[in-house]
Amino acid sequence: MDEEGRGLMTGARARLIAVVAATIGAVVSALAFEALLSLDQVTPFGHTRYGHGVGWAGLAVTLFVSGYPLIKRLRPSHRWPRRWFRVHMVAGVLGPLLIFLHSGAHYHAIVPILAMLSMVVVVLSGIIGQLVHAFSLRALNDQRRELQHQGLSEGDIDAHVHAMASQEVAFRLWQAIHAPMTLMFLVFTLLHVAGALFFAGIS
Repeated sequence: MDEEGRGLMTGARARLIAVVAATIGAVVSALAFEALLSLDQVTPFGHTRYGHGVGWAGLAVTLFVSGYPLIKRLRPSHRWPRRWFRVHMVAGVLGPLLIFLHSGAHYHAIVPILAMLSMVVVVLSGIIGQLVHAFSLRALNDQRRELQHQGLSEGDIDAHVHAMASQEVAFRLWQAIHAPMTLMFLVFTLLHVAGALFFAGIS
């Protein structure tokens, strides 16, 4: 591996460590804040009206995450929609944090436990996917510059880069994990919401 490659790996590793550390810190803070709100209370915060409100907000933000893949499918393009990708990343962190604040450490049924576990897998795979995205984008940009240097037309370059992106093994493997786990998380979450509404109502 050349010097540039080692520098890229070091930068990516430092970025991943920083993101994981920040995510763990945010989750611990959310759980600690929920515990503080539940202190000396008969009912845990997540089971109160305000706790339900936080849970609904977390669900809304989490559902908003689907905007990015939906835009990609409705408007297929060679260029990734960067603004929606940023929204996707922010909502993908903020939504689970609100859900952690809603749930705290209080689990009394299998469905919310499965929903929480699948959400953790989705968030972790999303963090890893962001790193995969950075590597893939770097490789595609390098390939684009090389093809431009060879004198190819923009149409041929776009077609070549698009084909290269569709054959990216690491990204396809990540999609094979992230997408099904996201769907599983949504199914468990909807089951949890339906069960909560059936047994306890909206309040």
